[in-house]
Amino acid sequence: MNKNIKIIITYLICLIVLFTAPFIGSYSINISSIFNVNTTDNYIFFHTRLPRVTAGFITGGILAVSGLVFQSIFKNPIATPFTLGVAGGASLGAALYIFFAQSVTIMALLGQTVAAMAGALITIFIVFFLSAVKRKLNNTTLLLSGVAVNFFTSALIMFMQYFADINQSYNITRYMIGNLAVVTNDNILLMLPVSFAAFFIIYLFHKELDILSMGENIAAGRGVNITYSVTILYFTVSLAIAAITASAGPIGFIGMIIPHIIRLFISYKNKILIPVSFIFGGAFLVMCDTISRTIIAPAELPVSIITSIIGAPFFIFLILKTNKL
Repeated sequence: MNKNIKIIITYLICLIVLFTAPFIGSYSINISSIFNVNTTDNYIFFHTRLPRVTAGFITGGILAVSGLVFQSIFKNPIATPFTLGVAGGASLGAALYIFFAQSVTIMALLGQTVAAMAGALITIFIVFFLSAVKRKLNNTTLLLSGVAVNFFTSALIMFMQYFADINQSYNITRYMIGNLAVVTNDNILLMLPVSFAAFFIIYLFHKELDILSMGENIAAGRGVNITYSVTILYFTVSLAIAAITASAGPIGFIGMIIPHIIRLFISYKNKILIPVSFIFGGAFLVMCDTISRTIIAPAELPVSIITSIIGAPFFIFLILKTNKL
């Protein structure tokens, strides 16, 4: 099938998912009454479901593109947006808020999202400065620094959970699973500009990503300023991930699988891969979130459970059917 036709079909499927998702749920919405401000349908559509679909689309899109960037930089097919410890930092910040908020007044004033964002930002700079301590930033030191910081933040979170009461431990665990139900309109206002700015910057580096995926030696030989490119991409991706993780928690699997799906079915060129991965990743998370909030309605499942249940078998199928990963 022609590549352009595949892209068009992918976009059409994504549009269908995005337009139908707000109408699906335990409560049936009458389309004719959603624009009547005095109806329940209007409130549920515009104040609950549409913001959630928006948050899911932004989150899934950034996770997919971020995974694509890290896979290209590190030449690692299982790299994810959380490989360099941003999710660990955000989770540590949220855990500190949950653990101390009841006893420390100043923490109670910050809020869990602000604490998670602060934890993620601190982690971003720690990883960068650790990797650049020898004044020569390279992919290996960046990756190893991120993994080391990730283990350290995980240890601190487990330490707090050990001493936390049942309610605190439960809240920490719920945050670390990831959930779009907790995302507010204020969170979306933070996520929107950061995410689309990140997408624009990443797209500007699509040629550099093509070359970086071939290896540092080849990239240097073709005139790519590796330190500059990796630094810009690292901070761009990490700040975007910090914004969405602080709001929704770490939602796994999307950043690893979506880039591979688009590579296998459409293109390896990042000029095409970046926008298609963003759209498809966003629609995929919206679809998974729709399932998570309806499958056991009126209760909900964390969306990360659905992304893994749907994605893992499909990814295994792709591995068995092809050797292109």
